[in-house]
Amino acid sequence: MNRQLTPPETTPATRTAAILLGATLVTTGLVAGVYFCFAVAIMPGLGQVDARTFVDVLQQVNKRIENPVFFACFFGAPILGVITIVRARKLGLTEANRWIIAGVVLAFVGMLITIGGNIPLNNKIKDAGDPARIADPEKLRDDVENAWIAWNTARTLAATAALATLTRAVHLLARTTRTP
Repeated sequence: MNRQLTPPETTPATRTAAILLGATLVTTGLVAGVYFCFAVAIMPGLGQVDARTFVDVLQQVNKRIENPVFFACFFGAPILGVITIVRARKLGLTEANRWIIAGVVLAFVGMLITIGGNIPLNNKIKDAGDPARIADPEKLRDDVENAWIAWNTARTLAATAALATLTRAVHLLARTTRTP
């Protein structure tokens, strides 16, 4: 006998959970994309310039990235994720929620790497002052560049893994709540 299982009907509560999960996925993806751009374009490009230009460009990028749009994604992704976890748990979406939890934990890992690794190095670059007046820009670059790239690689991997797990959660949520 070929029996088809009918998933539960979509309700306003499951639609809200789906919207929250979608917003978590998008904001996480945007943050992962920023890190990825640094990994594959910005830092390799800066690897081709002199030390003074390296410092100057990083100072300018670090000033510009501190803006409401980036902060909304950077802080919004894990906050939306936690709200989504609570909503999915209340709805009994256990399988999807496991993946949401994994994604949010990975997003937090990426955030912690940024706060503990990249930001202190960004501050070291900022605190050096006017690139034209730095006595030894090569030393500053040597102190920052490789460590910054390593931390960025780690946060890129964490954010990309978060994106992948949240994508799996979207699939499971859609399969669970699909209407016939």
